[in-house]
Amino acid sequence: MSKNEIENIQQFLTVVDEDENKKYQIVNIQLLLNRHSPGSVIRFLTELHKDYTRKLQRVLRKDRTSSKIDQIIAAKWRVKMAINAIRNTVNDGGRAR
Repeated sequence: MSKNEIENIQQFLTVVDEDENKKYQIVNIQLLLNRHSPGSVIRFLTELHKDYTRKLQRVLRKDRTSSKIDQIIAAKWRVKMAINAIRNTVNDGGRAR
């Protein structure tokens, strides 16, 4: 995988709070892809997605008006998009270094 492809995937996993000038990485994808195969990273992200699903279910049972619901759904979406981006890149012939 090229550096540009990894940076594009990282953008899905980075949240910027413009009000507080803060940047938060859900996962450092470059580090993971440098140490593990794309398949392993996809499996890890899939488990992370499942963890967010379980967390969402707990929050929904406790308080359906919580703002945490929005944050969890956003994180789930970002993780799913990163998984799809890695799959698409690998299917197009890219390889992790």
